[in-house]
Amino acid sequence: MIVILLFLYVKLVYMQQSVFQIQVQETLYIKDPTTSKVGKLILEQGLLLLEDIGLEEFTFKKLANKIASTESTIYRYFENKHQFLAYLFNFYWAWMDVNIAFAVTNIESSHEKLRRIIRVLTQKVNNDMRTPYIDEEVLQEVIAIESSKTYLSKKVDQENNAGYFVQYKKLVDRIANIILEINPSYSYPNALVSTILESSFHQRYFGMHLPRLTNEMHIQERLEDFLIDICLKTLK
Repeated sequence: MIVILLFLYVKLVYMQQSVFQIQVQETLYIKDPTTSKVGKLILEQGLLLLEDIGLEEFTFKKLANKIASTESTIYRYFENKHQFLAYLFNFYWAWMDVNIAFAVTNIESSHEKLRRIIRVLTQKVNNDMRTPYIDEEVLQEVIAIESSKTYLSKKVDQENNAGYFVQYKKLVDRIANIILEINPSYSYPNALVSTILESSFHQRYFGMHLPRLTNEMHIQERLEDFLIDICLKTLK
């Protein structure tokens, strides 16, 4: 009986993992990379290459060499490396949105919801085995360094109209609604949320590389406390 129950449990977990799918805006690819083995390989190895050499040195030619393929194959999936980065940017925030939704499930207190959201935003993530073609631990590091390059662009308005930032804006709206639950008269909920989201990366990065710009924010507990302090004092 125990063996049967264990088998059913493992089967259920496997089914839950196998159907897990992060949806990314269709304008962020030419062909959905998650629909083929080559596309998933492009995501997996492209992310690792970005972590290794950074966006400035990253090229589809280098990625093609890394996966023993051709540049033309990669161009069937992505228009250019900027679109590739935007895909990863949206994937990260869509994945983070799932984690935040789970963290606040069945939580009644708006203050506690906000605390849990900030904890999710500031913690070092682990690789999610439900998405074997994306290492979320590596992705978090890449987004921390490269994400601002998705919107600090001459084409930002055009790309915004094309939906390049849909997932990020959805997450900001979700958290802003919780801000308004705490203080319905607060005038700047979206500005506060976007500041917190960006600070969750920038302050950690400063703590690791430019420590005189911050106060040991590379320590997760300090970063979490700092961002909670900003929010709750601002919303009084």
